[in-house]
Amino acid sequence: MFLAIIRSQEAVLFQKHNYVIKGKVLDFGCGDGFFTEIVFGKGKIDVGLDLKNSRALRADENKTYKKVVYYDGKKIPFPDKYFSTVISNCVLEHIPNLKQSLSEIKRVLKPKGFFLTSVMTDRWEDYLFGKNIIGNKYLQIMRKRQEHYNLLSSKQWNSIFEKTGFKIIKTDDYMNKKQSQIMDLFHYLSLPSLISHKFTNKWVLFPKWYKYLFMDKYIDNLLLERKIKEGSAQFYLLKV
Repeated sequence: MFLAIIRSQEAVLFQKHNYVIKGKVLDFGCGDGFFTEIVFGKGKIDVGLDLKNSRALRADENKTYKKVVYYDGKKIPFPDKYFSTVISNCVLEHIPNLKQSLSEIKRVLKPKGFFLTSVMTDRWEDYLFGKNIIGNKYLQIMRKRQEHYNLLSSKQWNSIFEKTGFKIIKTDDYMNKKQSQIMDLFHYLSLPSLISHKFTNKWVLFPKWYKYLFMDKYIDNLLLERKIKEGSAQFYLLKV
């Protein structure tokens, strides 16, 4: 349930800018490829890139990408100006060596190439539901558990992108305070789905029945709240 709140909004944002996703495309930090397959379809994106011993093995086995490449987290194993487009969904906040990774992304992009990415901002921790109960201790636990190294403000994200050499074409906030708090709460209510996925590799055991649950309609209504000025996440359309 918690993934439904955030990933559905990201899917809309990436699909909305599908017109710039062309040529050779790299998915930076592809993970298991589930998001990319849902948004773009199986075998549509050229390369999925992730660390060795990552969940990308599942994307490789599932043929989500034309090719899955593993790397050391430092140098992207492709020549300069190789890709026309790079996409990356909620990855950059998890990377310790952010500046190096952004420089590598810019290096492999062709002139006038596009970089589409979504990131979590510093408002994510401000909005967490558990903070109201446990306080800053909860933030420390969640930061470590979620491996958040870069929860930057919008100004800080803008600055690091521009200093790397990207031109900011467009930004779009998403995940308002209410959605963020509900998503945090749903981490715990989604435990049955986690157990299901562990043993069956399916997040939802009976998808045809799921649409009849009241929770489905609740999430739909929650996502209708699209007027967001200060979201805990932000989508960027960048250009070299």
